[in-house]
This record gives sequence, C-alpha cells and structure tokens, in this order.
Amino acid sequence: MTFPYQTQTDTLDLHGLAVNITHITNGDELLDALIKKGEDHEDYLDQRIPYWADLWHSAIALGKYLVRENIISPGLCVTEIGCGLGLPGIVAGMLGAKVTLTDYLPEPLDFLKKNWSQNLQVPLQTLTMDWRKPAEHLQTELLLASDVAYEQRFFADLEHAFNKMMEPGGRIILTEPSREMAKGFIEKLSNHTNYKLQLTKEDILWDDVTRSVNILDILVLI
Repeated sequence: MTFPYQTQTDTLDLHGLAVNITHITNGDELLDALIKKGEDHEDYLDQRIPYWADLWHSAIALGKYLVRENIISPGLCVTEIGCGLGLPGIVAGMLGAKVTLTDYLPEPLDFLKKNWSQNLQVPLQTLTMDWRKPAEHLQTELLLASDVAYEQRFFADLEHAFNKMMEPGGRIILTEPSREMAKGFIEKLSNHTNYKLQLTKEDILWDDVTRSVNILDILVLI
C-alpha cells in the first residue's frame, strides 16, 4: 500500500504490548495543500487542518492507559472518535475488543488501513462520521477520544456526542494535553450528575518532547 506522503513506522512499547504505527513526516505539505485550496473551499472554511497525520502524545497516553488498567474485555464494543492514525482503537482491538474507528475525513480512514493491518488480522470496521453530528444508530459501551477538542468551541459538541453515543453504564476515556482552555470543561464533567469522573495525569515522551497528558476516565451512571 503506497501513499503520496513521506512516512515513518515506529514500534511503540505500551506496557509490553508492541504496536506498529506508521505516521506522516511531511505534515507541513498537507497543510500547504489545504491552504492552496483557497479561503472559499469547504475544507478551508471548516478548518480541516490535517491534525490526523501526526502521532499525538494524547493518543499514546490513551493506548498505554488501556493496557495498564486492563480496560478491555474480549468482545467489548468500542468506538473511537476523531481517530486519526487510530492508535487507541488499534490497541483496543489487539486486546480483544470489537472496534469501530471513526473520522470525518476520508484520508485518515484510508491511511488507517495500513496501521490496522500491520497489527491485526481481523477486518477493520470504520465509519465516516463527524462527532459534532454523531450518527443516530451508533451507540457504544466504551468511547475513546484523544485530543479531539483542540479548540474551546468544540467542548459543547463533545458533550453532545457523549450524550448521544453512550449507553447507561458505559464508559468514556478522553485524553488531552493539559491545555488551559480545557480546565472549565473538565470541571463541568466532574460536577455532572450523570458522570463519575476519575482524572489522572501521565507524562509522555514522544519525538524528543515530553507532555503532561490529562486522562479522563468517565463512567456513565444513567
């Protein structure tokens, strides 16, 4: 499988689970291609910046958390939103979950096939979906989201996605890189009557940079 990108494959050791992840090393060219489409293009207007092409600290933190905390049981229904390269969903699949990976852009879902196939033999299940407008039929037992709300305006949409996609008794695990703007949203979730939130932090070293990542483990009570 070939792509019009420069790529690099790394093997991550997530508490003893070896995961092969191919990521894109010329992300600036993808951004330049978006800008060249012009300010009137729908991709530009919707700010479809190719964040999906990078491997983010928050994704690594979420993958490690799934392994360390024994979150996944065989056959568990798991959905990852804004999956990008798909690391957390791939980890869930390797641990035995039934996984659906979603993104609202076609490029990451196409690229994801490589990352899935170099770690798993079971068929890949994807869905083109903007989590700001979640599919009516899609509900899940465990929802994964790593660094999906990178602007404050997305938090209301994220809470709406939680409400639409989660079954009572379900679980949400959200990671984000300790952004100042997220503090209010985290406080709101901690005070939500329908949620029980456990917040932890983990320092993640990736690409010679260490970031402190918030891990929000949320139980849906009703």
